[in-house]
Amino acid sequence: MSAAAEVCRRYGGAVSEPTPRRGLGSRYYLLFTAYLVSNAGTWLYRLTLPLLVLHLTGSALQTAALYVLEYGPFLLLSLPGGVFADRFDRKRLLIAGDAVAGVVALALAVFVSLGVTALPVIYLVAFVLACVEPIYHPAFQGLLPDVVAEDELDRANALLQSSDNILSLAGPVLAGGLVALVGYEAAIYVDAGSFVVSALVIAAIRIGARGQGGSGRGRRGRAAAPARFSADLREAMHYITRGNRTLLAGSLLFTGTNFAIWLVQANLVYYLSTYLHLSSSLVGVVFAAQGAGALLGSLLAPRVIRWLGNGRTIAVSTMTAGLLTALLAVARDVVSVSLVSAVVFALGSMNVVSWFTLRQRIVPRHLLGRVVAATRMLAFSSIPVASAVAGGMEDALHNMYLVIVIGAVLRFAVGAVGSRTSLVRPVAAEPGPDRPATAEQS
Repeated sequence: MSAAAEVCRRYGGAVSEPTPRRGLGSRYYLLFTAYLVSNAGTWLYRLTLPLLVLHLTGSALQTAALYVLEYGPFLLLSLPGGVFADRFDRKRLLIAGDAVAGVVALALAVFVSLGVTALPVIYLVAFVLACVEPIYHPAFQGLLPDVVAEDELDRANALLQSSDNILSLAGPVLAGGLVALVGYEAAIYVDAGSFVVSALVIAAIRIGARGQGGSGRGRRGRAAAPARFSADLREAMHYITRGNRTLLAGSLLFTGTNFAIWLVQANLVYYLSTYLHLSSSLVGVVFAAQGAGALLGSLLAPRVIRWLGNGRTIAVSTMTAGLLTALLAVARDVVSVSLVSAVVFALGSMNVVSWFTLRQRIVPRHLLGRVVAATRMLAFSSIPVASAVAGGMEDALHNMYLVIVIGAVLRFAVGAVGSRTSLVRPVAAEPGPDRPATAEQS
């Protein structure tokens, strides 16, 4: 797959085709429907649970603790999730993931209906829901080629990721509006229902023999040996830490960037609600602006990458986003906060598109699944740490403006350091779409 097609696959861009193409087929549209419904449910709980905890406690630390629990599973399950997706029945993994999420969300809705709103219950629900995603994501990506012809994969992924960006724009507004309109209890019931619907739709998809397990040399079905599992993980980690300096530099940059981002993001609901006194609906508007910015950034990213190259785009967008994040400390109304957030998230989206494209170019295909899972785990490892630090800083200092500035300075510094590493190379030295990735590139 070309670099441009990879951008389409992850971020919903468009690639023109010179010849007519077949339709995507009913199996794809069933999978697309399940994706849409399940992601809507994910957006609903991501906004509803922090608002519920803030409503119950009024505490920045206890609200930020949700993010620690939600991102902790990425540290535990990202690597196993990548291997599971290559070894087991992907369709069953997806159904099981949606079923678990639906049952857990339904249990929380029942507890809230009965007046049981203890924080440990909410935290447990957030943790279990978060455990689903690092297994669900690689299984979903692995199943897609089993329901779509190879020459249609770019278009199929473009449609999926376009819908994802639209959901990131509309989801927070709808979630905030739903909470304001019907309350937390009904919103959580809707959330549970979305996962159940997704599981039922996936169950209706007929998958041939190709979809009954992973592909490639890692395919072992139910008889996967622990020794082989460990060897697969070691091979991926060795390649990241020893085999490719560019990959390691990018992974470390994103780890630092996520720490800086989540110093601000973990406290954002608290900041908007307590400092700026925005309603849940207006909080949703700010999150929707972030989604709109991310959509715009993903559309602009291919042109920026052609101009600057992948590595420079990553470094420059990180530094610029850091500078602009500082403006949040002086923005005082929903319009200015939304505008700044939109631009920052547009830069962040360019950053991520550049990284995914670069990684797809330089990582050998037989390692790509495990490398994606491993680098994702590394990048996400700083999020729960930053969330805990952010909540603790606000509880101790009671000065979110200072926390925002610290996050902004750190983000700029990470980009500046990244610009001095092997991540940034002359544009002419980067492999193009017609130059396949090799293990020797760094």
